[in-house]
Amino acid sequence: MIQFMWRYGGLYDESVLVFPCILIMAAMVGSKAVFIRLLVIISLSIGLNGWVNKEAWYSNSTPIISLDNAFIILLILYLTSYFIWILIYDFKRLVDKLHIENNNALESKQEVENLLHHDVLTGLPNRIMAKELFQKASSKANRTNQKIYLMFINLDNFKVINDALGHQAGDALLVELSQRMFQLVQTHDSVCRYTGDEFIVIMESIESEEYVASLAHHFIEQIQKPFYYLNNEFICGSSIGISTTSTDGNEFETLIKYSDAAMHYSKSQGGNSFHFYNKEMNIHGHDYLNVVSDLRKAIVEEQFVLMYQPKINIKQNRVTGAEALIRWEHPQKGLIFPDNFIPQAEKSGLIVEIGEWALEQACKQCKQWLNEGLGELTVAVNVSSKQLAKKDFYAKVKSTLSRHKLDGEYLELEMTESLLIDNSDELKLTLRNLHQLGVHFSIDDFGTGYSNLGYLKEFDIEYLKIDRSFISDLACNQKNKTLVKAIIQMAKGLELENVAEGVEDEQTVKILKDLNCEIGQGYYWSKPIKVDEFESFVTSFNAYTH
Repeated sequence: MIQFMWRYGGLYDESVLVFPCILIMAAMVGSKAVFIRLLVIISLSIGLNGWVNKEAWYSNSTPIISLDNAFIILLILYLTSYFIWILIYDFKRLVDKLHIENNNALESKQEVENLLHHDVLTGLPNRIMAKELFQKASSKANRTNQKIYLMFINLDNFKVINDALGHQAGDALLVELSQRMFQLVQTHDSVCRYTGDEFIVIMESIESEEYVASLAHHFIEQIQKPFYYLNNEFICGSSIGISTTSTDGNEFETLIKYSDAAMHYSKSQGGNSFHFYNKEMNIHGHDYLNVVSDLRKAIVEEQFVLMYQPKINIKQNRVTGAEALIRWEHPQKGLIFPDNFIPQAEKSGLIVEIGEWALEQACKQCKQWLNEGLGELTVAVNVSSKQLAKKDFYAKVKSTLSRHKLDGEYLELEMTESLLIDNSDELKLTLRNLHQLGVHFSIDDFGTGYSNLGYLKEFDIEYLKIDRSFISDLACNQKNKTLVKAIIQMAKGLELENVAEGVEDEQTVKILKDLNCEIGQGYYWSKPIKVDEFESFVTSFNAYTH
């Protein structure tokens, strides 16, 4: 093109119009260096052509305007326009793509922030977001001189449902309860999921403590409403603790600590209640930590002991077995009963080690009684949900029986009704394998939990232990007598045997005998006693009845 410019019309030649097109092409497909070189060459050529024509050293002919010139100019114009259109089109596509990528990046950022600050399951703010919400509420409260209340909510029996039915049921329960709680709070208040079965509520601009108490009461009522899963109805309780910036501090962590202490106090009072924090409750929280610490030490130092309560065949009036009941011989506090340490052991997970120890000792003792000729006595051992949840539970029981050369028919494992709600294949396989070893299964405190006849048949249950609350006033409470009669008849229809707990007088024994209850257990015969006392009791009792 430079050659055409010099040969023909110079700066007036049509070829000059091609230079912008060449530069556009170079910019599109070439490198920066190529573009600059071309720009310099074209600039020098145009400048030089103008200079030599001015000095008359060289003269270009003036072109004669014709139709051919117009055609060439139009062609060059169209080519230039095409390249410009391609460039603009690509530029627009690039801008649109960058816009889309920018929107995607913003959405991803928002999703990450949402995941970082919200609970994936319930959609509620998580503990990180809870702290930020509290800080915002605190800043506002400082300006308006108002109080903030922090409510700590713990679901009382969530772990029972979660362990029994599985995580899907537990997740469904958490989602439903989250929705119930969210509907109770005002728009400027926040419900947050703090940990697994714990929630916190941040309430700002609250002037009346009565309103907070009323809201806590509504929370308990809503949480306690029935929950349905797999055609079964369940009820979940809650314990609530409340702290406030007006008396308990201004830091988020401090209020969490105090409301948590108040929540544990509510739980210690039986649950389904709420309490405002006071200093005495903090001592209660320390008590839990002290008990757990002492339990760890007790496991290492073997401070536990098993007591044995005789089980009596009512018709034959003979001792046929015993229930192994654990006690804690604390070096400073003396003998501690299970109610005062089993809940802490359950919560801390130490119940698994304690349960394994109890199983070991009971099997060892039962084999010793067989070797001593005390009689073919069975021993019943309580099993927790956490033990059954362990994949190696069957192997543990089998190895314990093998180690002491004890046949499985002499071991009875006591479970609560709630454990059987877990209809998982793992539980079925575990119980089926244990049953093949000859191990017996019984349901403890029957009638007080999630009674379901289908579970009794499916899991090869052999004994129903009728709860002491039905037995203790059997002689004077016609409703309880009717209920016990129905349980016994139902058990016989399912080919199960009954064990009456809490038998305390001869009249109750007579009624149970008339109702065809097979086995009794209670203070009428004997309280839980040490090994040597149990052996003496069996020897004298069976010798006398014989």
